[in-house]
Amino acid sequence: MKYSTLKNEVYQAKQTKLFDKVGLFFAFNQKQLDEGLKEIKANKKDIISIGAGGLLPKKNLDTFLKGSNQLRKWLVNEVKKLDLDDVINYELNNYECFYTGDCGPAYEVLKDYSITQAQILTVYNNHEEI
Repeated sequence: MKYSTLKNEVYQAKQTKLFDKVGLFFAFNQKQLDEGLKEIKANKKDIISIGAGGLLPKKNLDTFLKGSNQLRKWLVNEVKKLDLDDVINYELNNYECFYTGDCGPAYEVLKDYSITQAQILTVYNNHEEI
């Protein structure tokens, strides 16, 4: 499996399943807040923000945190089974590192997979312009 498939399809499907389980929704205006509260059958006082517009019932916070932690561990383990050059190249492109010349944003993501700056720079320096 390619990293892009793992991250953008498999991981996101698992993440969506967790979000549905805990009643997580995103709201960036009053209309979205009202719709989200209606969908999960909750009141404003019953929810908590997790940041970035994410809201869920307070009673489900522990389940969300545990589930997110387990999902992250699963992803890290799955990434270890992949071609690391593919993983690195994907994130270098995702964060436009070849365009900006700054590998820092990709490193912040890749360090979670125990990928070193040296490994990243090797892939970066071996990149051929298309």
